[in-house]
Amino acid sequence: MSIIDILVTIIIVTILVTIVLAVITYIAYKLRLARRPSAAEQPHEPRYFDLHSPPRADEVDSLSVGAADA
Repeated sequence: MSIIDILVTIIIVTILVTIVLAVITYIAYKLRLARRPSAAEQPHEPRYFDLHSPPRADEVDSLSVGAADA
């Protein structure tokens, strides 16, 4: 085999593998959409994260005063 034949084979195999992976990904996406819970079943609070709220203005002032004294 010449170098051209090897390169052509690599390119064709790469294209075919890409198409197969795209089809598999699309099927997995559709299956995921099909098993998504309804809106009534979903909890209203975050599943993995805690909600962070910034400190109030009076808390920030007291923190900055304490830091200035140190």
